[in-house]
Amino acid sequence: MLVGVGALTLGLLQLGADQVFTEGLVAPTGPSPLSSLLDPTSPVATMVAALSAPGLTEPGPSGSPRLGLASSFRSEAGGSRWSFTLPPGGRWSDGAPITTRDVGFTLAVLQSGRFPDPSLAAPWLGISLEASSFWSGTFILPGPAPNFATTAELPILPEAPYHDQPARYLGEGLRPTGPFPPAAGPFTLTANLPDQVVLTRNPNYQPRPHIARFVIQLEPSSAAVAAQMSAGKVDGWLLATSSELASLPPAAVRAHVLTYSFVELLFNQSSPPLAEVAIRQAVASLVDRSQLIARAVPGMARPQFGPLPDSISWAAAVTPPRPPVSSVGQLLASAGYRRTPPVGLYEAGGRPLQLRLAVPDVEPLPAVARALAAQLGSAGIPVSVVQYPAASFLNAQLGKGEFQMALVGFDNGPTLDISGLFGGSGAAGADLGQGAADPILTHALDQLATATSLPSRIAAYRVVVQELGTQMPAVFLYTPELVYAHLNSAHTPGMPAVGDPAQLFTNVVEWTG
Repeated sequence: MLVGVGALTLGLLQLGADQVFTEGLVAPTGPSPLSSLLDPTSPVATMVAALSAPGLTEPGPSGSPRLGLASSFRSEAGGSRWSFTLPPGGRWSDGAPITTRDVGFTLAVLQSGRFPDPSLAAPWLGISLEASSFWSGTFILPGPAPNFATTAELPILPEAPYHDQPARYLGEGLRPTGPFPPAAGPFTLTANLPDQVVLTRNPNYQPRPHIARFVIQLEPSSAAVAAQMSAGKVDGWLLATSSELASLPPAAVRAHVLTYSFVELLFNQSSPPLAEVAIRQAVASLVDRSQLIARAVPGMARPQFGPLPDSISWAAAVTPPRPPVSSVGQLLASAGYRRTPPVGLYEAGGRPLQLRLAVPDVEPLPAVARALAAQLGSAGIPVSVVQYPAASFLNAQLGKGEFQMALVGFDNGPTLDISGLFGGSGAAGADLGQGAADPILTHALDQLATATSLPSRIAAYRVVVQELGTQMPAVFLYTPELVYAHLNSAHTPGMPAVGDPAQLFTNVVEWTG
């Protein structure tokens, strides 16, 4: 899950072999968090991991996983076993070999009871590793997981600096100053300054990156990054909000990237009055996606109607239209609510229908929440928006069911396994709607995740959409777009029109000299 799309950025200058590239990032001044496992909401840590800490697999050009550190990664026993090999010549930046001991150490960290993010660790619980050599091993899973190759994109940690002690990594992994651990990726971290994070070329990485030094320039606002770009001091910037887009200098080159993430309005089906399906359906009928985008995220999103992002084209083609607004009064009447003058609120027994909307404090989600509340309020359903810290939002408000409605963003990538979100049998084991698992929906979700042909995939998805439309655990709002901006002198190889932002970092690896 994600609770907002951070302003992760990337670009390249096609100059000399010892080129220094400076990337702008809107983020608090440092020293910055550096571990994407321990601080997954930090855009700085995410960027550092993308450039220096690959997983066994990595996002490919279409968002689907491809080989990363592993030289092979294959499914066995129907997806309940996954075997991998590591290249014998693979080296950390300090010269130490990359082995299955590092993979085992990473697994031990994720399975530690002290690991701070249960949602990130959930897909790894119950998994064991059989290492047949220093360079080959097999993950033994509790059950079939056809999308485990995507799960394996998490960074592999070096075992040696922490002496095979997960508790030591959990205590030192957020250390913002050196000595920094060795890197397996194309760059290695060399400085974490108040306004910059500096990575230099890893001498043991092949193929050799063209860029010698990658500088992440931290700025307090989008206006500050735009000013640096106008002055030629920032070469590239990936924008995630409309306010950032409005601040771009006119000369910047722009490219839109439709993501695999999505934003939804989630209902707590265990919380009155949303325990009534008619009320959930009425709220869904009042949502005007196009107006919502125009008010809150203009130029940065496309309407979405189903549980898969519209960047998956065949899924967008089979999703249903929005129910007519004229059905709202009838739906609410079936739940005992009537619209009363002179204010025009819906009431039952003298009590108005009032709802609370929880949202993490990551833009642009608060702006979207306010626009959504205005839509519902104008139709006679007042909504109070309550903002929470992003770092605790998933485990506190969502995980404990302490919400009525929640505005959340998910980044499931292009994978079709969304069973964990709606009471299915997914590895996350979470039903974020707080409702009982439905056997028909669970079966359809499992079929969707394992379908191998397009016709069977579409058939399973139609059932999923129909069941979710009936139960209405959530309203799917939009698929975010990112805008990559760079100077005319910057080179951006293979910028995808649709894809995973992490692919932008992969491009830096592929641009070699």
